[in-house]
Amino acid sequence: MRRRSFKTPLWESQVHQTIQKLKVESKSRSLKSCDLYECACIFISDHLKERIFSQATLCVYYRHLKSFSAWMSEAEKVTDIQNVRVSHLRKYFSYLESVRKYKKSSLEGVQTSLMRFFRSMRFRKLIPKNPMQDFHILAPRHMNSVNLLTVFDIKIFLRSVKDHYQYLNDSGKLGCFSLFIHRRDLCILALCIACGLRRGEIQRINRNHLDFDKRTILIPGKGNQRVVIKERTAFFSHPFLEEILMRYYRMREKLPGNSFFSNCYGDELNANSIAQIFRRYSAFISKDVHCNATITRKSFSSHLVRKKVNIEAVRDLLGHENCETTLRYYVHFSTEDLEKIWKESNPYANRSYLQASSQAILEQFAGK
Repeated sequence: MRRRSFKTPLWESQVHQTIQKLKVESKSRSLKSCDLYECACIFISDHLKERIFSQATLCVYYRHLKSFSAWMSEAEKVTDIQNVRVSHLRKYFSYLESVRKYKKSSLEGVQTSLMRFFRSMRFRKLIPKNPMQDFHILAPRHMNSVNLLTVFDIKIFLRSVKDHYQYLNDSGKLGCFSLFIHRRDLCILALCIACGLRRGEIQRINRNHLDFDKRTILIPGKGNQRVVIKERTAFFSHPFLEEILMRYYRMREKLPGNSFFSNCYGDELNANSIAQIFRRYSAFISKDVHCNATITRKSFSSHLVRKKVNIEAVRDLLGHENCETTLRYYVHFSTEDLEKIWKESNPYANRSYLQASSQAILEQFAGK
């Protein structure tokens, strides 16, 4: 039976090598260094132990911090972290925007990496002051509401799994695992739409996380698969969800492995496999639509808010710690939605009230 090989990424190996070097040179239990790159490796190593962020997020952090330390060493001739100033940060972001042609969203990603890095170094008392404390860029991250899925798009999205299976059946291309794969894909799409699951959460759902008696799923949440962090409960009490999950579960029991969503060998799905599932069926909606787990998650939260669901309930359903994250990144309104909200909530949007008020004002001025 084919099994995937778990090979340590190159960036993680470089971090471990740097940490081992610091442990040999250090005489104390806590790791300390003045070198900018070594401090970046300490920051990444701490988060590798805590497992709060995923491997993909830590890889992005490492790439941003390594690029920043290399630029500081070449352009500013600064390798000591205590000599980093706000002026260096302004020059670096200007370099990224003018020379590297970074977009606003990419600049905000770099800002987040540096902000968390210097905050950690300040907590470790390796720097006297956080240089990112007085530096912020204006880079709003608001998704265009046109990219969100409508109710009609969701119906086409779910029906596309059946249409794709029917197409393979008519053309004689069905394999021995085609039914299992399509039932699995339908469950993944339906749960992402109905529960707002992240891509990593799909990977970490195990078979023992489902309770068909209570019709609930234990969602592990963000972080690495070794530790369960920020877990929450999702519900599949709808008859459609319950039926498709039960059909898939009966076929999944015949395969080895503990992961609920797996390939035909029983192995856990990787990130590329899940992204390929979304690409395959989003083409049925439109050629210009590129759907993924993030878009279905944001569509889920935006539809809840439009139904006037309490924002704290939306926060708990998404698995966020605070409402600010929910409101900033996961709630989006179109111009039509804003106009509808304005008409329903603003008293001056009421035409009869506005006519009566204006008539009273005119009579008052006429009396004068």
